[in-house]
Amino acid sequence: MIDEMDLLSGLKTVDPVRPPAYDQARAVLRAAMAVDEGAPEPAPAARRRARWATRRTVGFGAAALTAAAAAVALVAASLPAPGHHPAAAGHPAPNTAPAAANPVLTQLAATITVPQVTLPGNATLEIRNQSPASATPGANGYDLYLDNGTYYWGYDQSDLLQVIASGQDTGQGAFKRSIAAALVAAKGDVATGRAQMSVANFIPGSKPNTVQAQQAEIEKLKAIDKQRHVKYTPPKPLTAAQKAEQTDNLIWMNSNYALTAAPENPNVRAGVLRILATMPHVTVTHTTTAGQSTLTLSDSWPLLSGDDTESTVINARTGLPIATFDRGPGQPSASTYYHATRVTLAEVEAGKF
Repeated sequence: MIDEMDLLSGLKTVDPVRPPAYDQARAVLRAAMAVDEGAPEPAPAARRRARWATRRTVGFGAAALTAAAAAVALVAASLPAPGHHPAAAGHPAPNTAPAAANPVLTQLAATITVPQVTLPGNATLEIRNQSPASATPGANGYDLYLDNGTYYWGYDQSDLLQVIASGQDTGQGAFKRSIAAALVAAKGDVATGRAQMSVANFIPGSKPNTVQAQQAEIEKLKAIDKQRHVKYTPPKPLTAAQKAEQTDNLIWMNSNYALTAAPENPNVRAGVLRILATMPHVTVTHTTTAGQSTLTLSDSWPLLSGDDTESTVINARTGLPIATFDRGPGQPSASTYYHATRVTLAEVEAGKF
């Protein structure tokens, strides 16, 4: 698994890494070590990791290590900073949600919820790029989400066909679980949906080797301190407020998974909005994006990742996802636009895309 020191060693052509980069990486690693039960092996596999290379990296083994590596490398290279994804215990949070709910999101959710959904095709083909108007594939490749939650990713058409032929779910069930959590919330049980969403990226039943994982994290902390020529200090446990931010970050991340995996399903959109309406730090701003009326939903986790902010832009009337904007500490905002098309798996397998 690539780590922050591997990434630093490859940054010979950019400016020297500034202290804040190390501080952020260290903070993320410390957050990982503060978890009591360690992290189960999260869902996304190697190809999934590549998909989020310019935005967020979901952990592999020790989730926060990868997030820390991305934080160090991206700050140094002036690329968009990733979301903070510390390791979590892999068990649903208490079956409660904050009493206050965002009225804008709850009202929109009520508007777009429908009893039954009949969609053309059986899958969503998605292209992500930096253009609000053009659906030209870029470095992010092709995303194919089947309606049953199976996810395939390929960096080009040929690669996507090979992945589909392998029959292996690139997401290892993460999108199925995120969608299922959204649908629970759409039916009215927001507390249960929220709890399920908080752990949707984890493979159920995975048992981490806590001792080995924590020792690996310690060694990486020591390496960071050595690189900075400072004395290693053991990590401190997360505070209650930091743990709350950690849970909210996972809910935000998995909610966005569901939103982008099933954008044409109004019940999924409604469920996601109902869950996000419970998030205490999510802000909603009326905006205009690519000529259409939109809502920009933003969240941040200052106690865990400093000035890192992520925003999801949705259509103000339908809730359809349009774009994401991510801004890391001291970095300009990076934009990603979504272009989704309903297809059938058979069409894609025949190369008709």
